[in-house]
Amino acid sequence: MKIGFFDSGIGGLTVLKKVVNTFKGHQYFYFGDTLNVPYGSKPIKKIINILKELFQFYDNLGIDIVVSACNTSDSIILRDYIDMSIYNFRYISILKNAISQIDKKEKVLLLATENTVKTGTYRELLVTKKTKLTEIPCPLFVPLIEEGIWHGPIAESIVNFYLKNQKEYDKIILGCTHYPILEKHIKKSVKGKIIDPADGIVESLKSYLSVISSPPKIHFFVSGDKYKFIHNSERILGRNNYKVQYSTLVFGETGVISW
Repeated sequence: MKIGFFDSGIGGLTVLKKVVNTFKGHQYFYFGDTLNVPYGSKPIKKIINILKELFQFYDNLGIDIVVSACNTSDSIILRDYIDMSIYNFRYISILKNAISQIDKKEKVLLLATENTVKTGTYRELLVTKKTKLTEIPCPLFVPLIEEGIWHGPIAESIVNFYLKNQKEYDKIILGCTHYPILEKHIKKSVKGKIIDPADGIVESLKSYLSVISSPPKIHFFVSGDKYKFIHNSERILGRNNYKVQYSTLVFGETGVISW
């Protein structure tokens, strides 16, 4: 099958890696919009326009399933700013797969981008769970990670800046796919079970994907610096037997796509 992923940058690779390592030999497509990263602080209208162009592009490619590897985008999509019924692929929500890992009446900490928090989508989805929710926007996390600063005193100090006054929670939702890269630092700063929505996505895909032993094929589309993306993607994906291809893909205001 053909499975598409999308994110503002390299964060969604944390989702792609878990899916590919579970189901292997399918065809995977990944769009990293590094030209416009971070989505967490961008105007929502701009994000919507990019997503519409991307979804039409994926539809034209004959993608069977599109996985949201971006919490900010998904928080907008779930607000019905985009009519997803016009596309032929099945859409997998990352927010809903985060919520599926939360039990009722738990004390929950959500770490997310500014736009994800502002939409209030996580809050609404958690209403039925009757959780005690604390939300912390962490706008410096994504730029830090995109610059490749994942370890050491700079990463630790920025994580502590946002979390130094936090105590203990039942669950901590990593509400941005970049954030698992800082998981070790987050665990040092606040106590609680880490929830990576990617785990929920893997479980949900078991209903649609079979496990194939052959090496997967991955086509990466990047809107910004392709070589920087390649470097960071290799750091995340590690040594593997993936068959990969990289292309430049930019969505313009007129809807023109350049390769």
